[in-house]
Amino acid sequence: MDANKKKILFVMQLPPPVHGVSVMNEIIRSSKIINEQIHCDYINLATTKDIKDLRKSALYKYFVTLKILFQVIFKLAGKRYDLVYITIFPFGFAFYKDAVMVMAAKLMRKKVLLHLHTYGFKKASEKSPFVKGIYRKVFKNTRVICLSDALVEDVEKIYEGEVDVLPNGIPQVNFENTYHVNKNVPSLLYLSNLIKGKGILLIIEAAAMLKSKGIAFKLRVAGAEGDVTYNMLQKLIDQYALQDFVTLLGAKYGEEKLAEFKQADVFLLPSDYDTFGLVLLEAMQFGVPCIATAIGAIPDVIGDGRGLLLNNLKPEELAEKMEILIQSPDMRLKISGLGFNYFKSNFTVQVFEQRCLNVLLGKAEKVNKRLVKNKV
Repeated sequence: MDANKKKILFVMQLPPPVHGVSVMNEIIRSSKIINEQIHCDYINLATTKDIKDLRKSALYKYFVTLKILFQVIFKLAGKRYDLVYITIFPFGFAFYKDAVMVMAAKLMRKKVLLHLHTYGFKKASEKSPFVKGIYRKVFKNTRVICLSDALVEDVEKIYEGEVDVLPNGIPQVNFENTYHVNKNVPSLLYLSNLIKGKGILLIIEAAAMLKSKGIAFKLRVAGAEGDVTYNMLQKLIDQYALQDFVTLLGAKYGEEKLAEFKQADVFLLPSDYDTFGLVLLEAMQFGVPCIATAIGAIPDVIGDGRGLLLNNLKPEELAEKMEILIQSPDMRLKISGLGFNYFKSNFTVQVFEQRCLNVLLGKAEKVNKRLVKNKV
């Protein structure tokens, strides 16, 4: 073992279930460049294997949390780590579970780096002065990673230390933009877990509005069931008489998932749940124009003409944006090129891994005075 290499214990959610945070964590765990230059150990912070149970509090989660805590303590007692990296969630049981791991590391005098993949710490901490005190205690004397400059303000009231800005990235599987607009009836795609906060019900309402205006389109819906089921969607489709417009596909992975992006004309993510939207990167690398909500880091991803942004989560605005892209193939083609090129330059896994390594090694350039943002 090279004694000069930094030693880091990663405590983070790993798949299953498959969601944005677990996907990014798996990229770190599998990264050759990170694992070659750092001595890395990993502990899985996930307490469930089913996407439906992520935000539910259940008795078995407390037992799993206790098991994870013992693993963390055992690892910290047995090896001199330079840093403990923890992904932390802002709300409810998940926050307090993650907070226990943070405090355990601090009690054992370890430096802690918190990676924030989700927006909502400000809102969650403002329930009472007592709750804000808990959040401030957890964040005290740590380093923090945010996904975007825009997300730094989410922790300004509970944290006064350094902030590293580290955008996500995904493996590039499509290297040439082959997007075309030769379809008579544009195909719209929703491909994500079926969660109300991701906007799937809103999409069905907007689709009904387009149908009432006589606009031709096809909507394909793919993803694993969450708090929305395919039975619920089918009832809505029947209610709005959208049987000829909407196709329910079920969960899609691997080549089947890529095939959906290849045939899509427009991608939809009207979410108040996503902070960054890895699935937007997946669409962009196939040149698919995106419509998504202007929250969190999403404007960093598809802003400046690389997609259309929603200012509110109303079906009327979504239907308006959908209609614009359906009726304007030239705009779709322009957005396609801008999005594809931006993805190649900023959001590939290679770019992410190098940026992440710089942050872990403390090599990122420091700017700003109060909240130090390491822009990499």
